[in-house]
Amino acid sequence: MGDYLGNSTIQSTEIKTNDCLVCKGSGWLTPRVPVGHPDFGQVLPCSCQKSGQDRRQRIKILERYSNLGALRYSTFENANPNGLTTDITSQQAFNAAYTAAEEYANAPNGWISFAGPSGSGKTFLGAAIANRRIERGEPVLYITVADLLDYLRSGFDDRQELSLVDLYEQVRDAPMLVLDDLPTNVITTWSHERLLQLLSRRHQERLPTVVTLRGEPSNLIAFLRTRLQSSDGTGTLYSLGRNLVPARMDLGTIPSSMRQRMTFATFDPHGNTRLTEHQQRNLATAKAYVQLWAQNPSGWLGLYGTYGVGKTHLAVAAGIERENLGDEVFFCTIPDLLDQLRASSDRDNWVRQFDLLERLKAVDMMILDEMKQRSGGPSADEKLFQIINHRYEERLPTIITSAYMVEEIAETRPEIASRLQDRLVVSELLIDAPDYRQGGARR
Repeated sequence: MGDYLGNSTIQSTEIKTNDCLVCKGSGWLTPRVPVGHPDFGQVLPCSCQKSGQDRRQRIKILERYSNLGALRYSTFENANPNGLTTDITSQQAFNAAYTAAEEYANAPNGWISFAGPSGSGKTFLGAAIANRRIERGEPVLYITVADLLDYLRSGFDDRQELSLVDLYEQVRDAPMLVLDDLPTNVITTWSHERLLQLLSRRHQERLPTVVTLRGEPSNLIAFLRTRLQSSDGTGTLYSLGRNLVPARMDLGTIPSSMRQRMTFATFDPHGNTRLTEHQQRNLATAKAYVQLWAQNPSGWLGLYGTYGVGKTHLAVAAGIERENLGDEVFFCTIPDLLDQLRASSDRDNWVRQFDLLERLKAVDMMILDEMKQRSGGPSADEKLFQIINHRYEERLPTIITSAYMVEEIAETRPEIASRLQDRLVVSELLIDAPDYRQGGARR
């Protein structure tokens, strides 16, 4: 096999052993072999990693290191190898990319790239490659180009407290890198230089690299084009074609009729003549709290109360407030969301479901209206829980409204109710008032 060089690029992660004399505690080795040798440029696990480490724990560590987040659910087993379109040419193009991706995942060699519009499955294939390697106990680092450039500009990564140099070297030298959403259009000089340095180093070292492209590959500069699709076979580019199954474009958008009616200015806590003094104070307090929360969202809001008391009005008003400040807001009733998840839950619609889940994972603020007791079906409920759990774990601003109290929701959705009961994350507001729709008030 030859001599080995200790690889220290992962020392800042949890994949770290005790001081090993062979790998210097990094857990990984780069063989010192001549060019052309099968192990040239490979990064292999040191023998110290095989000394009884629990495989399940190791997989968890690798998942944390990978930065995949919700993409850990993106696997080849969840995909339709022919894609979703009925067009034969498009099916053949996707099948070729799928087959190549799985072959690459089983035995990474050189670079592989995927180009296509949003929803075509390119990120899914990149994540599936990463998950296959993790299943086999190998480290993979996933990062979007936008995130990488943000971290480099700011000088450090808040999550791992890496210096700019540490992060850059970690991405540059990762045993396998999935670089997502590389723009093909002209970018700034500074960004250009950093990306070229990173990719040039990985190409020279022949480190396995997966790249997904945003835009037409023909727009790439020659430097990148010749590395992503090289004549010597070290880089292969697959085009996935058009968007296979677009998700509902209106899903998540606050309807224009609501925008006109449901603002903080139009919420009148004294507008219903049947209100008691206590109920008026309750509504005024709820309005003030939600309005203050919307100025700097932190954690979750749970708005509870019978139908017609203004829960949706306050939630939408908060959403409009955040949109006016530049945030992306997703608003949807849970029944509508479950319908969409059911429609995209079968094997032939994985791209649409994946696209939707990715959108919900990244949105700045989410409003889920009308949490009900009844189930939406096993598959849709599982996806709903994935969405809610991800936002709970990441503490992403979220508002949930319901005519049922948490204890009632727990009867059919205990895993969701458990998270709604976490007072360190969720602020609960009970709106105690009669139905405004029956009192003649303008809502």
